[in-house]
Amino acid sequence: ATTDGTAGGSTDGATTGGLDVLPSPGCGLAAEGGHFAGLTTLVEGVERSYDMFVPTPYDADEPHAVIFSYHGAGGTANTDQFRLDQNSTANDGFSINVAPQGWPSQEWDTNHFVPFNLEASVQVFDQVLDELAAERCVDLNRVFVIGHSNGGQMAFHLGCLRGDRVRAIFPSGGRCFSYGPGLCDPYHGPNSQLCSGPVKVMSVMGELDVTRHADEEATLAGFRARQGCDAVSEPVEPSPCLEFQGCNPGEEVASCRIPELAHALWKPGFEPLYEVMMSL
Repeated sequence: ATTDGTAGGSTDGATTGGLDVLPSPGCGLAAEGGHFAGLTTLVEGVERSYDMFVPTPYDADEPHAVIFSYHGAGGTANTDQFRLDQNSTANDGFSINVAPQGWPSQEWDTNHFVPFNLEASVQVFDQVLDELAAERCVDLNRVFVIGHSNGGQMAFHLGCLRGDRVRAIFPSGGRCFSYGPGLCDPYHGPNSQLCSGPVKVMSVMGELDVTRHADEEATLAGFRARQGCDAVSEPVEPSPCLEFQGCNPGEEVASCRIPELAHALWKPGFEPLYEVMMSL
């Protein structure tokens, strides 16, 4: 995402990663740090829950990055699923981490975000980010999304539908549900939602996760076509990631195929992926 303007705080005009820091209205407001479990926001009559990690000590004048972390089907909210809390603590409280909880729909008897709860789950993202920005000091130009499996699908969808609010997405073992330039829509129907806004994509997929390869490749093809990338790729950190060349600035697309990894978390990549976020 590329957002212009300022919103208070002591760091207006500062830049990191080539993009201005955009302090939220909550900068300067006193608040506590710590881990907060079972927070809720009301969406369509349902109390949707999420956990949140805020660095301690909390600096109310320092705009923090925000990382939304999404669990897989049947999982539970965990802000440290990708070692995000530990990495934030080790890096001077770089990020506030948010982990929404999936919600059972009538089609499923386990916790999912997409496709059946897509609109509501996107609304959860919007509301929680708005509430966080009003109450805490965050950098609205550095909102990241990471998720595994069904959570990786949610990361892809937020990269599509909220590219105006999300700087970069890091799906793991994920894909969208329909494919084509500019499309990331789960319904395969005439009401396909067009992607909007610039977003950086770094997709992690195990080499042994073969049943998902074609879907992920098709999803990345849609992002590449929309974001001006060509088919030529070059190595980029972290290894073994490959970044497609020619992408529009700020809309780079990279694929990370991990040898010997099936449908599982790439644990050696937790710290390098966090470092990518810190560089943006």
